Amino acid sequence: MPIFNTIKFRAKASWFSAFFAAVLPSFAQENVASEKDTIPKGNTAAVETGKSVNFRVPSAELNTGESTLQPENSSGAKSANLMEELMDRRDSLEGEIKYGKNKIETAKKRAEVLKSLGKSEEAERMNNEIKEWQARINNNREQLAQVEDEIGKSKKGNETESSPQLQNGEEVILPGNNLEVWVNEDTSFNGRYQVRRGGYIILPQIGRVIVAGKTISQVENAVRKALQATQLKHASVMVERFEGISDEPGPLIYLSGEFKNPRPFRVPAGTSPTLISVLLSSGGWSDRADLTHVKVMRMAANRSVVEEVNVKKILEGNPSAGGLGQDITLTEGDVIVIPSGTMNLIYVTGRVKKSGSYRVNEGEKLTAYGAILQSGGFDHFADKSGVHILRSMPDGTKAKLPCSIKDVEKGRRPDIVLQANDIVVVPEKWFSL
Repeated sequence: MPIFNTIKFRAKASWFSAFFAAVLPSFAQENVASEKDTIPKGNTAAVETGKSVNFRVPSAELNTGESTLQPENSSGAKSANLMEELMDRRDSLEGEIKYGKNKIETAKKRAEVLKSLGKSEEAERMNNEIKEWQARINNNREQLAQVEDEIGKSKKGNETESSPQLQNGEEVILPGNNLEVWVNEDTSFNGRYQVRRGGYIILPQIGRVIVAGKTISQVENAVRKALQATQLKHASVMVERFEGISDEPGPLIYLSGEFKNPRPFRVPAGTSPTLISVLLSSGGWSDRADLTHVKVMRMAANRSVVEEVNVKKILEGNPSAGGLGQDITLTEGDVIVIPSGTMNLIYVTGRVKKSGSYRVNEGEKLTAYGAILQSGGFDHFADKSGVHILRSMPDGTKAKLPCSIKDVEKGRRPDIVLQANDIVVVPEKWFSL
């Protein structure tokens, strides 16, 4: 009985399979055909559900052969792009050759080690790997020679076309040209840029901007779009072409003495250099500088002339110095000399937390107790009663001035005002000078 039921069930299953095989294909074709009728013309998206889907009809259709990007100068842009591709290909091949050489060197060393260990089979595999890498290098060298040949031909083509090209009456930019860029909204982009052989300039924080084959106005537009795409909400760009990197050098002024960086100083082109502006823009002066006797040496009527200026009073806005009205206009070849002044330094040594020297500005008063406090205060075992000051005398000797800080703290005696080059000595409790 169970066997008969099984046979009967299998017969029914085969009959249902035959029925669906005959009916379902025609039903599926009709269903798909009805769904295709609901799809707007011009759309070829596949329908995954039984429901009809409304598709957005394109607002505009492009004719075949048209391009959404219309370069200002197709020949210049194509030449720049071709050169850029060739240079990238050359760099890639050179990198592959270098990498292959490194692999060969590593494999040779490994093969020697394996051979010394008696592993001849593994050493032989290393030798085969060396041969494979050598074959790759030879192939890359052949390709590199072809690329170099194409680069040479492209350069010759650019040289023959290096005469000024005109587009709508304007000269277009070519590789090797120099451009000066001004951006009103952010001066960090201002500067001079050379058009690379790939036909682009490199802007900070932006990267490459293709300019070859474009006019000045088109370059301004390209730079503006690049800035507004990532850096600025609105950019006002002005571009000019110039010959050479520094076709308008400013006057050369010579800095000597206590400058932080004494050297010949090139004043920016288009500016009128003065003594104060050069001092401030050249990097400043050292701590030993005497700004009250700054000298300017120049030639006038074939004679050497020296002018002395109290720069300190001018910078302080002292009315007696005449302010900036006493500033001196400089000319090509002038020499500025800042002399060394006396160092108003005092020294603290002995049982203090931090020994060292301290600068005392002009007009500032520093006492012995104040200098010790600047040194971090007394250390352990410091003898406050034995503090004394060593002061230089005109004959070159040192005078010892007692200064009991314990008495100063209790108000028994006044604190001593220090002079330049004074030495404050704090002895130990059980040792006295």
